[in-house]
Amino acid sequence: MVSKLFLAALTYVVAACAQASSWNVTQHGEMFHFVPGLGACGYTNDSTRSVASVSLNFFNSFPGSTDNPNDNPICTHHLNVTYNGTTVVAQIVDLCIQCADNSVGLSSSAFAHLADLRVGIVKNVTWVVDST
Repeated sequence: MVSKLFLAALTYVVAACAQASSWNVTQHGEMFHFVPGLGACGYTNDSTRSVASVSLNFFNSFPGSTDNPNDNPICTHHLNVTYNGTTVVAQIVDLCIQCADNSVGLSSSAFAHLADLRVGIVKNVTWVVDST
């Protein structure tokens, strides 16, 4: 008979592996543009820099995240966002509290490489967190 402790440990390991491997999988969703300032990562940015935000859930579930968002390892990564065959790279500097898990925000300068700012929200984008 398998012990409850063994099953609990196995469940934990499987969940941890699933979480660790899901962050660098290509996501499908939508993007919007935002005006960056002091972000969750502790950096102050402006719209001239190519920066990004991810959903609160994605940010907090990133492997190694802590209660202090400034220490989240996601802050050392970039998003590769693709729309209509064009890709832009933006440093992850913030989180979006009310966003769906598959939504990403880009500064105006990054967004403008992919779509007209007047569009506002663009559906059918893909994005992935870099692995470095």
